Amino acid sequence: MSSFNREGQGGVIGLRTALILYAVLIVASFATLKGAALVIALLIVGALAAKTVVHFFRGRIE
Repeated sequence: MSSFNREGQGGVIGLRTALILYAVLIVASFATLKGAALVIALLIVGALAAKTVVHFFRGRIE
């Protein structure tokens, strides 16, 4: 069986795991970046986290 997401099946990883990984990215960003690069990285990670949450709840409604 393939690990690709098929219709009717859940995602490859769960919401909790995805949010934990986003938190790790945020911590790594704070540890390694500053200034404009930090702001851009935080915006990107925040947008990805928001997309993940919206996708998760949209899938639960359907």
